[in-house]
Amino acid sequence: MRTSIKVAIKYLYVNLAGVIENHEPEGEVTLYSTKTSVVAIDSLIKRRIIRIISEGEISFDEIVSRTGKAKSTISVHLRDLETAGLIRSRPDPDDHRRRLLSMISEPIGRLTNTDRKTAQRHIHEEEGRLPFTEGDIASFFSYTLRVFRTEAMNLGMNIDPILHRSGKRIGRALAPLVADQTIAGKVGKMDTFWQSYGLGKITLISDEPLTLKVEGCFECQELPVTGHGSCAFDIGVLSSIFSEEFQDRPEVVEVECYSSGFDHCTFVITRREQPGQEDNVHEQVENLGSVITPEGVQ
Repeated sequence: MRTSIKVAIKYLYVNLAGVIENHEPEGEVTLYSTKTSVVAIDSLIKRRIIRIISEGEISFDEIVSRTGKAKSTISVHLRDLETAGLIRSRPDPDDHRRRLLSMISEPIGRLTNTDRKTAQRHIHEEEGRLPFTEGDIASFFSYTLRVFRTEAMNLGMNIDPILHRSGKRIGRALAPLVADQTIAGKVGKMDTFWQSYGLGKITLISDEPLTLKVEGCFECQELPVTGHGSCAFDIGVLSSIFSEEFQDRPEVVEVECYSSGFDHCTFVITRREQPGQEDNVHEQVENLGSVITPEGVQ
C-alpha cells in the first residue's frame, strides 16, 4: 500500500543529460559514453556545465553567467571536458572572438545511493508471492521490466538515460500507428493501443498545455515509491510520438507519478525552449503546481 506524501514532481527528462533536476545531488557519479571510452563525472560543477551544454550549443560567456563561476574556473572545467571527449567547441560564425560549446557524448546513467534501500525493501516484499497474474502476458512483461529497474536501483544505478533513448526508439515505431490530424484523435488511438496491450489508460486532460493522464502505467505502477518520477521510458515514447506537433522539439515533463505516491501519472508536453531559456520552462512547471492536485490536473 502506498503511504508516501504525494508531491508534484519537478523532474525534466528532456535532453542528452537524461534527468534534469532543480539541483545537482552530491555524492553521485554520472556516466557518459564517448566515441572511444566511458567517462565518469563526479564534480558538481562539471555536471552542471554538461547539463547546460546538453540543452543546445551555447557560448562560453553564457555558461559563465548561468553557473555564476569565474571565467578562469569555467575555462579549466571546459578544457577537462573537451579533453575527455564529452564536448567540443568551435568559433562563433558571428563573432570569432567567441567560442560555442556543444555535446558530442551520450549519457549512460548515474551511480547513486538514493533509491537503494527502497529497492531492497521492494525486492524483499515481492519474494514468496507470484508478482504477476498467471496467464497475463502484459503483467508478466511489466514484472520483467520492474525486476530490471529495481535490480539496477538495488545496485546503485539510475538508468533513466538508457530507458529514455529506448523509449524514443519505440515511440518512433509507434508514431505511424497512432497518427491522426488532431491531438484528440491521436490520444484516442494511443489509448486504444495502450489498453489493448495492457500498458495503461491514457486520457487527454488539456490541449494547452498538452496534458496527458496515464492510469495503470505499466512502467511504474508497481515500482516502489521513491518520491520522484520513474517514467523515463514513457517520456521517451511520448517525445517521439508528438515530435511532429512540436516541430521536433517536444518537452515532456512528468508532474505526477505512481513512484511519488499518486494513483496515476501526468505528463505535460510543450515545445522545448531554446538554449538559455531554461528558466521559462521551470516557471511553466512551477505554474502547473497551482492546478495540480492528488486527483489530477484541474
